[in-house]
Amino acid sequence: MIWRCDLTPQYEEHKEAIHEAISRVLASGRYINGENVDAFEAEFASYVGMPHAVGVNNGTDALMMAMWVLGIRHGDEVITTPFTAIPTYSAIRHVGAVPVFVDIDPDTYLMDLSKVAAAVTAKTKLVVPVHLFGNVVDVPKLRSIIGPSIPILEDCAQAHGSTLRGQMAGSFGDVAAFSFYPTKNLGAYGDGGMLVMRDGELARLAKSRRMYGMISKDEFVEDGINTRLDELQAAILRVKLRHLDAMNARRRAIAGLYAQWLDTSIVTPQRVADEVVPNFHVYAARCARGRDELIASLDRQKIQTNIYYPMPMTQQKGYRGAAYSLPSATAVSRDVIALPMYPEMPEPFVRQTTDAIATFYTATTGAPRG
Repeated sequence: MIWRCDLTPQYEEHKEAIHEAISRVLASGRYINGENVDAFEAEFASYVGMPHAVGVNNGTDALMMAMWVLGIRHGDEVITTPFTAIPTYSAIRHVGAVPVFVDIDPDTYLMDLSKVAAAVTAKTKLVVPVHLFGNVVDVPKLRSIIGPSIPILEDCAQAHGSTLRGQMAGSFGDVAAFSFYPTKNLGAYGDGGMLVMRDGELARLAKSRRMYGMISKDEFVEDGINTRLDELQAAILRVKLRHLDAMNARRRAIAGLYAQWLDTSIVTPQRVADEVVPNFHVYAARCARGRDELIASLDRQKIQTNIYYPMPMTQQKGYRGAAYSLPSATAVSRDVIALPMYPEMPEPFVRQTTDAIATFYTATTGAPRG
């Protein structure tokens, strides 16, 4: 079976160091907010190029905590993209804010910055660009459009190690939120998340609020919740962080093989935005025709694919909000496919996948759009 994402080879490659890190935590007797959380926060902040980092329980909590410390409240409008994972929307809703959607560029799949100015109103209190599949939104350009007073929260859940003009994703806005879900480029063995920011007071507030607003075991000074990064996960992530750049380089090499062996007039990869070095969290492409039939054909050959994302957020049954005309997001959702991609993926698997795609389209020339 060729999996869309196979986590086992990465574990096998680094298991000795991972087991040692886990054993040290277990032997320490310190499992919450210990030295590994502190160390990983410092190491990850340094990696991204920001002075502060705060570990939390998961990526959704990172988004919500960022909005909370930025002062986003009930009724505030938050501009974002409709072509993203559900947590982007969920986090906005859970702080009581109103999501305002801007359509995407049909080639990069990123927020179409030319449409942002028209979405800004007196109620706009935050913009959340999503660095989708490791592609990077031009946040400095976004800042020039919205001005200095509206905060920017970078959704970096899929962008660990991606860069724009040599600068790390997550280091452009006021705050950035990362996820360490197991399938991420930097993945834990469970849930985990991180905020990074420049402002020390925002970091202090986030650290306080992630643990009930407590200053001692019996005293709290402000509202808070329980959303802590576990010591075990922090220890595992410290091991993996040392290899992140190498793993991302492998992903880029695999992406290069796909670009070489695919007929890109039939299966067109997501365009990498200008001056971006992506991490290829997902290798996404648009099918010129027959997307659903292609998926079924590959599945019969034990080649797993996924659809990210099957519909814009505004078409989800659980969506509550205004109606939008989103032609680009709708078109990409109809055509998009995610092909197998993980750092340890053997080259023959890439060739087998591209050959299967070529064979399908040769056999179904003129097939209707999926």
